[in-house]
Amino acid sequence: MNQQDFPQGFQKGFTLIELIIVIVILGILAVTVAPRFLNLQDDARDATLEAIKGSLETSVSVVNGKAIIAGAVGTTVTPATVNVGNGTTVSVVNGYPEATVANMNALLEFDAAEFGVGLVTGGGAVLVYPLGVNDYATTAPDTTGDACTVEYTNSTAEGTRPVITVNTCL
Repeated sequence: MNQQDFPQGFQKGFTLIELIIVIVILGILAVTVAPRFLNLQDDARDATLEAIKGSLETSVSVVNGKAIIAGAVGTTVTPATVNVGNGTTVSVVNGYPEATVANMNALLEFDAAEFGVGLVTGGGAVLVYPLGVNDYATTAPDTTGDACTVEYTNSTAEGTRPVITVNTCL
């Protein structure tokens, strides 16, 4: 096809204005949608919290096995003590680690400059949290379900595992 095949005034292609409008629209879409997909920092924190939960699950099972072997069950009123090795002891309730700051620090090996452990108001649970999130470096979370935490709640009866929940950062 050549120029003679089209009626006069008919052009093939897009004008510069049309191309600029399309580019502007694509830019607006990219600016509004990209942050939703590129929120890698919260995803990384959530993955770290999931890893802490996995470590707690494993530690709970090991301590429970040692408590069974030692015959140390413990109650919420009078927790028993279990030696977990290297001279470290953990208090247990219903055969599982009690929700205390000392127990979490004994069971988890993490950098104290990066993570903190605090009691939930009302007792019976602790929160493990990254210090660089939500002002947690100055104010520790203390409520069940606080964002960006791993919540460890005491066993409620002998043979019942403690509840370990990840409260995501989103």
